[in-house]
Amino acid sequence: MERKALNCLKWGIFFTFIDFRIGQLNLLPEFAGMLLFYASIRSHREPTPGERRVAPLFLALAVDGLLHWIWQFENAVEALVALAVSLYALYVLLGEAAERIRPKQPDRATALDVLRVCAVVLQCAVFLVSPFEFQSLNTVLTIAVISVCIALIVAVCRIRPEEEA
Repeated sequence: MERKALNCLKWGIFFTFIDFRIGQLNLLPEFAGMLLFYASIRSHREPTPGERRVAPLFLALAVDGLLHWIWQFENAVEALVALAVSLYALYVLLGEAAERIRPKQPDRATALDVLRVCAVVLQCAVFLVSPFEFQSLNTVLTIAVISVCIALIVAVCRIRPEEEA
């Protein structure tokens, strides 16, 4: 993978998984992460068919995230659809990244495959548990999400970029 694509992927993961707020203002908005994922796809010399398939989804998710960042509103159906689309797009993007590096870095590709499954499962669990007042379970899930986010960032940082031609 190209260095710029890796950097965009790493920062996209950070902005998407980490929710840092001061009051109601999210300082790491999710829409920025979606735009970084889109930039990661666009920075490849040749995007794969899977990347081309999910690129418009990242743009749609960025618009949705921007609207939620500007106007605070809740819609459970829209939140569920946005979650499903974002998990699908992220799963495909990380899978395509793993396939790009598999020939030269199989151990890192395998780690990325495992972590992408963990990220999707945890995000689903957070969504399903968040409406309930299970404080201890929410705490465990939050710690797990942060751990997987850190592991994903470390895994992406460990990928050796392709040599520039």
